[in-house]
Amino acid sequence: MNPTPNTGDRKKKGAGFYIGAGVKGVFSTIGRVITTIIMVGIITGCIVASVMTVYVLQYIGSDDTVNIDSLKLGYTSIIYATNKDGQVYELQRLYNIEGNRIWVNYDQINDYTKKAMVAIEDKRFWSHDGVDWRRTFGAFANLFMPGASTGGGSTIHQQLIKNVTGDDAYRIDRKVGEIFRAINLAQNYTREQVLEAYLNVVPFGNNTNGIQAAANTYFAKDAIDLTLAEAASIVGITQKPTAHNPFLYPEANKKRQEHVLFEMHEQGLITDAEYDKALNEKLNFKKTEHYESVSTPQSYFVDHVIESVIDALMEKKEWTRAYATERLYQDGYQIYTTIDEDIQKHLEDYYSTSENFPQVIYNEEYPQSACVITDTNGKILGMVGGIGEKTVSRGFNRATMAKRHPGSAIKPLGVYALNFEYNRINWSSLIDDNPINPEDPPSQWWPINFTRVYRGPTTIDYAVYMSVNTVAVKLGQAITPKTIFDFLHNDLRFDSLIERQVIGGQVFSDVDIAPMALGSMTEGVTPLEMAGGYQMFANGGRFTKPYAFTKVVDSNGKVVLETDTTANVVISEDTATILNKLLQRVTSVGTGTRANLGTFQTAGKTGTSTDDVDQWFVGVTPYYVCQVWLGYDEKDPKNYNGQIRYSTYAPPIIFKDIMLPLHEGLESKQFEDSPDVQSMTYCTITGDLASPNCTAVATGWYKKNRPPSVCTGHPVVEEATGEEGEDGDGPRRVGSDSTSKPYDWE
Repeated sequence: MNPTPNTGDRKKKGAGFYIGAGVKGVFSTIGRVITTIIMVGIITGCIVASVMTVYVLQYIGSDDTVNIDSLKLGYTSIIYATNKDGQVYELQRLYNIEGNRIWVNYDQINDYTKKAMVAIEDKRFWSHDGVDWRRTFGAFANLFMPGASTGGGSTIHQQLIKNVTGDDAYRIDRKVGEIFRAINLAQNYTREQVLEAYLNVVPFGNNTNGIQAAANTYFAKDAIDLTLAEAASIVGITQKPTAHNPFLYPEANKKRQEHVLFEMHEQGLITDAEYDKALNEKLNFKKTEHYESVSTPQSYFVDHVIESVIDALMEKKEWTRAYATERLYQDGYQIYTTIDEDIQKHLEDYYSTSENFPQVIYNEEYPQSACVITDTNGKILGMVGGIGEKTVSRGFNRATMAKRHPGSAIKPLGVYALNFEYNRINWSSLIDDNPINPEDPPSQWWPINFTRVYRGPTTIDYAVYMSVNTVAVKLGQAITPKTIFDFLHNDLRFDSLIERQVIGGQVFSDVDIAPMALGSMTEGVTPLEMAGGYQMFANGGRFTKPYAFTKVVDSNGKVVLETDTTANVVISEDTATILNKLLQRVTSVGTGTRANLGTFQTAGKTGTSTDDVDQWFVGVTPYYVCQVWLGYDEKDPKNYNGQIRYSTYAPPIIFKDIMLPLHEGLESKQFEDSPDVQSMTYCTITGDLASPNCTAVATGWYKKNRPPSVCTGHPVVEEATGEEGEDGDGPRRVGSDSTSKPYDWE
């Protein structure tokens, strides 16, 4: 008989059965989940692999090599000066829109900087093939699991590519392309070339790119001279250029610097002693100097250098002005200039306020002024284009841009120089000082002398030092305005002169007697042009167009521009010597006596345009040519229609105030005279060489092969009275002093 089933046992067995079934179900579910995850991973991996395969196939065979040589473009151009010891130094930087960037070669970067950058950015830099695969796989994991944190995967090769291409988007295709470019980069360039390029392009904050610019900015040093502590500080900026900017957040920069030093020490790149010393070194950031350098407008001289280089690039390369300017500010040019910083500073100090200038009568504002100083062969040593604080760079520079009427200052350059050159006159030649049209009423006489006094027969000597208008006009007519125009425009490079211009149906031209003999041009000439013209009176008749730079070199060391400093003979040495002697008479007994420098020979000429709108003095010494212009920018009723009303004629005084300090300590040398010119005694009545019977005599300078004839006798003539002074088209002041007395403007 079958035993009765034990229900209790059955229940226990059933319970066990159901418990086992539940566990089995749980494991079954877990298994399915795991299987699903694995399958998803496999599918995802396949997708990723497929995507990567597509990109790999896309990039295989393509030319994605980065041209490191091209990276040297887009860098800061630097203007250089040379001191009296012949040492070249940096004068000014021309920052482009991408910031301050100075390329330096690998051997100009010290080892501390190289080690710091490798330690903090790419510790396996010297062993991988452009891609650090360990870091790269971690970076790809981040693309699919953003919560993971495995660190960046980019090597220095890859980061260089980012900086070159500007593409740092967070995409698979970009990353794959970057990898293949990095591999190509490693195959085509050495590690040293890659590290050099990277250290020259990486941003270091404060609108600064590259280690040289960063070293200049933060420590006023070259990259090669950085200490370990300084190098670590600068390299630490690259992770977050704003957050680690030492000018703004010095504590954050210090913390980052310590991390860089720690990594260098951990990787065995520096010793214990170097590590400890660097940690304790006090960093001296040049914050104030940096902000002053970027906020202070550049000088008038630098302004002119920039414009000169742009003009030269346009001419040589046939570039537009916009493109030439872009290249100047982006191609990392090295520009070597002619400036004498002592002279430039002296000018800037003098022109800093009108209180330094001679007093003139004015209503609401002092006139403006400009000054140019060159050596006696066209080398520009300094210039200023206005009185007062300079507030902008590349603004209006009166020294080079203001076209003004030069008045009588133009006479020696054309009328007198050419008449002497063609042997039409000599020192004592007599020219009739009377109006061209004496038959007209006196109110209509032309040209008008400063004093409305006319002397009759007048020597060239007197006509020059007292600036007699009638004599200049008659000599200009004799030599012809066209001859003078061609000489000024073609030989002395007065580019501001206008041969023919039609405005509103009316024809304007400087090929006329008033512009060429009296300086009444259509527009005028610039102070720089005037300074350039007068050099021939100090150097024996040679001319070199005034220049502010000698050469421009590109980032590869190739000469892009070189100034032609050849001195062209424009008048004979004989003519130049005689004109120099005549212009010395201007500063000894004539209209420019207040410009006389005493122990230093001084030759020069005053010049005034109609109604005293423009006043000039251009002077030369054996060392320098200095031009001074004074006037108002515009005619304005508050300034008496732009007229300078004076108690003392200021330009010669300004010249002397500027030039005396510059000659202190210089040897009191003399101008070099032509050996074919000699002094002779002449008769002041006939202008011929004096005979024993002549009682009114003076000394003049003559060409040995063109002496005047000897005086053969003359009637007794009463000496005329009255003084002719500065020129202009209207009456000035009637003089009454004896002709033997030096003219005084007061």
